[in-house]
Amino acid sequence: MEKVKLTTKKELSIYMNPVRQQLLRQLNITDIPMTPKMLADKLNISASGVQHHIKKLMSLGLVELDHTEIINGITASFYKPTYVTVQIGLEKEDDTTPQREALTQNLISQVYDGFQSQKEKVLKKYADADLESFNQWGDILTGVLYLKKEESKELLNMISEYIRLHSLPGAKRAPWEFAIILYNAKENLDD
Repeated sequence: MEKVKLTTKKELSIYMNPVRQQLLRQLNITDIPMTPKMLADKLNISASGVQHHIKKLMSLGLVELDHTEIINGITASFYKPTYVTVQIGLEKEDDTTPQREALTQNLISQVYDGFQSQKEKVLKKYADADLESFNQWGDILTGVLYLKKEESKELLNMISEYIRLHSLPGAKRAPWEFAIILYNAKENLDD
């Protein structure tokens, strides 16, 4: 999967915009191309505002024109995400570090909020179902793994490869939103 690395303050500002984050999420979860009007209706904002934000996202290579159709005599443009990985540069320390960290926290929070919302829908719809089978809809796992250096590389590679192989929509595939945080928690990294 191609990576888009955000290297400038301008690129980061374009990407960080909350409306643009909502647009990207909607385009990714709804695995069909959408017009600005369709997106505006979903997000309760103006179609012209959506068009403005789409142009900004296109400048980063995150959204592209899928096709156009004539609808009631008007040419409608349908957009889709480009299915790239966005790298926001948390590894670098500069004047945009606070914005990058805030963006990361916001993205993780959005995934959690989406999980909570979906959990409520599932529990309401399947109130009498076996809760043991809930993890077919999602789960949150926390804990500590004890890994050798080679095992940590293997785990990260397995996760990255799995994500790469399943990062495009397809027949009978449902969108699964995720946020994965794995890190070496050893206090003294020199040991």
